[in-house]
Amino acid sequence: MEADQIPIEIRKFLQYLDRSDKAAPAAGDPESRGWRAWVRRLLIPGVFEQPDEARRAGTLNAFLLFSLVINNLFALILMPGSPQPRLILTMLLGASLLGVVSLVKLHQGHLRASASIYLAGMWFGVSVLAFSPLGGLGSAIIAAYLLILLAAGLFLNATHALLYALASWFAITALYFAEVNGRLPELEVPIEPEYRFFIISLVFVIGIVLVYLSARGVQEAMQRARRNEVNLEEYNQQLQAVLANMEQIVAERSGEILQQKQFYQALVDNSPIAIVSLDTMQCVQSCNPAFEQLFGYTQSEAAGQLLDALITTPDNWLEASANTERILAGETIKTTGQRVRKDGQSLEVEIYGVPVNADNQQPGVLAMYHDITDRVRAEDHLKHLATHDSLTMLPNRALLYDHLSHALDMARRNQSRVAVFFLDLDGFKSVNDLLGHAQGDQLLQQVAQRLRLTLRKSDLVARIGGDEFAFVFENVASSQAAAVVAGKIMESLAEPFLVDGQGVSISGSIGVSLFPEDGQDPRHLLRNADAAMYRVKGHGKQDFQFFSRSAEQTRPRPELPLWLNFDSLPKSSSQSDPD
Repeated sequence: MEADQIPIEIRKFLQYLDRSDKAAPAAGDPESRGWRAWVRRLLIPGVFEQPDEARRAGTLNAFLLFSLVINNLFALILMPGSPQPRLILTMLLGASLLGVVSLVKLHQGHLRASASIYLAGMWFGVSVLAFSPLGGLGSAIIAAYLLILLAAGLFLNATHALLYALASWFAITALYFAEVNGRLPELEVPIEPEYRFFIISLVFVIGIVLVYLSARGVQEAMQRARRNEVNLEEYNQQLQAVLANMEQIVAERSGEILQQKQFYQALVDNSPIAIVSLDTMQCVQSCNPAFEQLFGYTQSEAAGQLLDALITTPDNWLEASANTERILAGETIKTTGQRVRKDGQSLEVEIYGVPVNADNQQPGVLAMYHDITDRVRAEDHLKHLATHDSLTMLPNRALLYDHLSHALDMARRNQSRVAVFFLDLDGFKSVNDLLGHAQGDQLLQQVAQRLRLTLRKSDLVARIGGDEFAFVFENVASSQAAAVVAGKIMESLAEPFLVDGQGVSISGSIGVSLFPEDGQDPRHLLRNADAAMYRVKGHGKQDFQFFSRSAEQTRPRPELPLWLNFDSLPKSSSQSDPD
């Protein structure tokens, strides 16, 4: 609304609110020059604009100036008859310096800082006087503490006054116990009775003045409030008339728009799909109840926040932000991804994003999320069952073959070596026959756990049937390095296993084949590793050997497993025929 369109009554009301109670003289005013101006600046700080603050500043300014005068008066009273005039002079000079510093802070516009500095210094000085020069708890000390409390309440606030009251009570208590126990020093600054009466009367008069100023300030504030109340009531009536007229116009023009908005809002609120609208800065403007339920953020929590910062993980933040940029560029997207709830729980969602266009402009983005976590988990579970052994949770024959094929491709590209181990447990059949199949399954699970601990992240161990396991090790430097790994596997099996409270000892026989020396494809490498393992079996077990192409080595073992032909890759059961 232009300024000339504002009713005159409202303009007067705004001018009334902006008008201050007092105005400082202009720079070119004669009052701003000469000794009168200097005295005015000394007596009335001119840096405070608010009336209440200016009044309190003027009172504090007068209090500080009066305190400087009192300090010099005390010096004239106490120094002539004091045995320690230097002590009196030092203390009063310190008090005067404190007053000057407080005055400087006040004239710089720091009312609270000025009062805090002076009152804290005064309280410390009174406490020092009570414990040393004055040598005890007297009426002058009590009056000084009360004066400080009054000043704190007037120039600071009730909280500071309460803090000074507590500190003074502790000081008075300490003085009392020190005086009772005879721990106070001798009186270093004797004060004549008439001077003492004068000092107490002076402190009392200052206290009365502070009380009077406080009461007068409260009274003036109440009078200003009553005057403002009358004026505000008049302007309020005028504002009410203007507002009533404006409300009638708005109500007549917005009825149809409101109905349309409510209809479309109901569509969004009742949608089972999580819907959120974003502005061009990718910040949340609104979201429906389905979004709140899916991600755990309420409308007030999400509003104004970057959507991708709320519901993405560090791993997919860049991808999500790129998708949002594509939508802002006018593209419609449909994808899936992982998002995270407010409580940290991960979700798999189907994501739809469309640009919002209105009047040939794009004010933002509309994003929709559909929870597909259960579906993805079911698919992942089926994939896991298809590629892992159900008893040991180790990879099965199918995953072993795929992993080995990939490892060989990488080795050919990088001209590196791959080692294939074939492990058969020695003594497992006896354990299975003596303790039963259930205990045999427990032993296999413990063996699988130990074997996992011997692997690097890039290595793989698979259960290929019964008590037989196969390993794939990538980037093997030499046959000696493969021998070291085989030794570690043998060591991991050497420690007894605990099955149903009974110690069980088994060992293993390992055959090793290397790429590219012993084969160029998974089938030949596994068959050759199996042949090397069978040779270990024939020479006493509990050892490992590398594949050799000697006539004795290349003889196939009896009942060679059919799966080594890789014509079919059946799933492994809990146990097959162990030997």
